[in-house]
Amino acid sequence: MSTAKSSNPERRNRRAERLDGIGCVVTGGASGIGLEVARELARLGGAIGILDLDEEKARSTALLIGRDYSCKSAGAAADVVDAAGVRSAFGELGARIGPIGVLVNCAGIMTPRMVPLTEMPISDFEDMLNVHVKGTFICSQASLASMQRQAFGRIINISSVLGILGLPFRIGYATAKAAIIGFTRSLAVEVARQGVTVNAVAPGYILTSTLQQRVDAGMIDYARLAERAPVGRWGLPEEVARVIGFLALPGSAFITGAIVPIDGGYTVRGDPNEAIGDRPASLDPVRDMFRT
Repeated sequence: MSTAKSSNPERRNRRAERLDGIGCVVTGGASGIGLEVARELARLGGAIGILDLDEEKARSTALLIGRDYSCKSAGAAADVVDAAGVRSAFGELGARIGPIGVLVNCAGIMTPRMVPLTEMPISDFEDMLNVHVKGTFICSQASLASMQRQAFGRIINISSVLGILGLPFRIGYATAKAAIIGFTRSLAVEVARQGVTVNAVAPGYILTSTLQQRVDAGMIDYARLAERAPVGRWGLPEEVARVIGFLALPGSAFITGAIVPIDGGYTVRGDPNEAIGDRPASLDPVRDMFRT
């Protein structure tokens, strides 16, 4: 086994627990989980590129992150299913923040309607596969050459507990999120000896602003879904971002092909009806951890 040191000075100077100056692109990074991921990568020292459908929102978000974390930042617009548009946007971002070394594929869409398979429009199914699976493929393909040139890369994909478990009336979303698991594992093996790791996280119920609005409107039963998780609550976007930040670090080089549930134990609870204690009364103590 060779123990020779890398001849690449940038590679030698990387720190295990920091992303200092590494170009990090977050798709769907102007809102929701993607926004918190971008903030976390900036906190770790990364140079942040925001890719979003909304160009103004992408650029304004990047500007705020650059100001708040004193880092290089840039925003660009593209639809993740448009390969030419993604390549152009990635080129623009790379010119502003430096070579892309970290990609987080956060762009996604929610199930538009929960219906049985017999009533599901084919267009809904195609939209789910296009945005989640094709989008992950296109963005990963567009960033990989940069990572290979640096002999360093981190690709982190977003699956879901629905890619692991079976729940009815969500066929399109569940199929897409399961496909991302297969994509992640296969690409992880393909590029493992090029200094590139590929992992995925599988969030459970995460209280984004969009879902908070649905809870407040009575469209979603927060308590019922919180009770299903052993920890007795939903997660926060910051908690997902913290795991993604760890996977993006140079020091996480021995983790690849992993699918990490961030679900409060949702996927491991065998009997959801068995009493295991009272649920937390509030999410405020968790929120407070990220405010200090």
